[in-house]
Formats: sequence, structure tokens, C-alpha cells
Amino acid sequence: MKRLNILHTIETSGPGGAENVLLLLAKGLDQERFRSVVAINEHGWLEEQLHDLGLPTVRVEWKRWWDLRLPRGLARLVREEKIDLIHSHLPDQNFYSCLASRISGCPAIVTYHGPVELKDSGTLRGWLKLQLVRHTARQVVVVCDFVKQMLREIGFPDDRLLRIYNGIETSRFSGVAGGELRRELKCSPETVLIGMVANVRAPKGHEYFIRAARIIADKHPNSHFVISGDLHETLAPPLFTLVRDLGLQDRLRFLGFREDVPRILTDLDIYVLPSTSEGFPLVVLEAMACARPVVATRCGGASEMVDDRHTGFLVPTANAEAIASRVNELLEDKEMGAHMGSAARLRVEREFSVQAMVANYECLYESCFSANRATERAGLPVRAGGRV
Repeated sequence: MKRLNILHTIETSGPGGAENVLLLLAKGLDQERFRSVVAINEHGWLEEQLHDLGLPTVRVEWKRWWDLRLPRGLARLVREEKIDLIHSHLPDQNFYSCLASRISGCPAIVTYHGPVELKDSGTLRGWLKLQLVRHTARQVVVVCDFVKQMLREIGFPDDRLLRIYNGIETSRFSGVAGGELRRELKCSPETVLIGMVANVRAPKGHEYFIRAARIIADKHPNSHFVISGDLHETLAPPLFTLVRDLGLQDRLRFLGFREDVPRILTDLDIYVLPSTSEGFPLVVLEAMACARPVVATRCGGASEMVDDRHTGFLVPTANAEAIASRVNELLEDKEMGAHMGSAARLRVEREFSVQAMVANYECLYESCFSANRATERAGLPVRAGGRV
């Protein structure tokens, strides 16, 4: 089979889970079988990462959902770069890549990363976008069974839906020297450190983590808490106020956005995911790869990552008391926490490695291209969605 040219594209420039998946794919594909070109619409973290890796990156601007500059620009790239497949991430870019597929005749693969991406499906605009994707995309990839079921319920056929779990580079989280965060926070050796890593956004559940922290601290005075992630200018101040109101100023720190997530996770005793809505939160896998027990809410793909009572605990959403109860249980049984952490590490290596994710996408790319070629050889008309 010839070397395939893949056009990767996304509507944001991160940092975030979907952006990281695109980055891992673009750099992880077998270069003897695939060549990657990336189209983005804004400067940012992702563009910088791609530049550092020497991956071809093109910026195509657009401003509104009906702005045709983007699909035209993508179609132009398909011609200029001799693209064989378009692979897009996130809802707007999935819509645009399917428009570009219609214009250029190049097959499109789309990936949906979470339920929040489908929140507009009940509006006319959201419905129109999804219908175009439904009838155009050669394959619709979902990152967990939860999102697959949501798309099935709004009319996507089973034969076009494919689940591919996102993966992480487990090597980044093994053998990391611990102690730097604890020194930064001036923690004593007896301090128990509990944390979460998430940009401050409404679905991430920071409020419930903070309220749980108060309950945990009342029972375990040696516990301290950290929150790492970008601080939203309007959503973060109410959280600062809540910390003060609950008297946690001396034991809960906002670290802001950090590049050293492996070092942060290595120094935690317990990782908490308090989200009210999720797709497939990679940071849970990262914490598991660091052999940390996880307390996560039952939302989205988190329920497919954490084996309840074996690699961590699953709790109801929007329930600070439930989070605190499970964290306290782990603090009172350190041996159980250690066993959970070890089991979590083994599960990530077995089921959620970046190598497995990349291999699955490589098979998908080749099968889509082969199907397209077979249709062309048969002399049949090729539709962008793959149905004749």
C-alpha cells in the first residue's frame, strides 16, 4: 500500500485532551506508511508543540459556523498536499471537514470526544451540523461507549460508529522523581496530598472538590489539596471565594496551568476527578499510570477507565460528601490504596497506551483508503460518506 497523506484538523489550539490526542497521533503514526499535515485555525499551544516536532502545520482562519473560508481552505489543502484522508476532531471541525470532503471528494473521518460536544444537537444549527456529518463521514470515531450511545440515540447508524479509546504515553509517567511539588508547597513528610488537574471550566466540578476538601480536612488535619489547570477569568474568582469561606486558604493551592503534570501526579497520594460531565479524561489515565488510586465521578468515559473498588472508586456526580467518603476510606487504609494504584498502572499499560490508540487509527486509515480504492476500481460513483 502506498504511503497515505493524512490531514489532521481541529477547531482549537489547546492545551486540552482532544488537542493532545491529535498531537500524539500526528507524531506517533508510522512515518513509512503515513505522512501527517495539520490544519488549525489559531495560534496557541498545539501549534507550538507541532512546530517543535517539525510537523507540517497550516493555519486556515474562520470566524463563524457558516464561514466557508475554512472548508474551502481545507479542500485546497487536500489538492495541494495530495491528501488521501481528512481526520478531524471536535464538533465544528467535524462539520467543516465533512463540507471539505463534499467539495474535494476526499473521505473524512471524524472523532467526537465527549457529551458536551453534542449539547447543541437539539437546536436547528446543531441538528444540521450532525446530519451533514452523519451522511458524509466515512467513519465516526468515539472515544468511549458513553458517547457512542449518545450518537446512536440521535440517529447515527451502528456500522458507522467505531470506539477507539484514547491512549497516553505511559513512559512519561514511570520513573518520575518525586518530591518537587512537595518542596514547592513546603509540605512535611507526614502531609497527605490530594489533587485534581483540570482547567477551570463549568463541567469540571471544582466546587465539589473544594467542598470535599473541607470534609476531608476535618477528619484528617494533615491533608493538603492542589488544583492544577488554567484559571478562567470569570469562573475562577468564585472558587477563590469558596476556599476562603470554607477556611481552606492554608491548605488548598491553585497551581495554575502547569507543563509538569507527571511530577504533580507523582507527588499526590490520591487523585480526584470531580467532573459533572466528561468524555474521556486523559488525566485519569495519567494518574493511574503514576500508580495513584483514583476517586472519580460516574460520568462519561471515566466509568470505563476506573474499575470500581479495584483500581479506584467511582462516585455519583455533584456529590462532595461521596468524594470525601471515598478519599477518607483510602486515607484510613493505605495498603488498599497501594494495591489500587498498582492495579491501575497495569490496566493503563494493558488497555490505554498510546501505541494501542495509534495502531487502531492506522488500521482505520488503511481500511478506509482501501475501501475507497476498491469502489473506484469497480467504476462506481464515490460519495464522501462511503455509500454508493
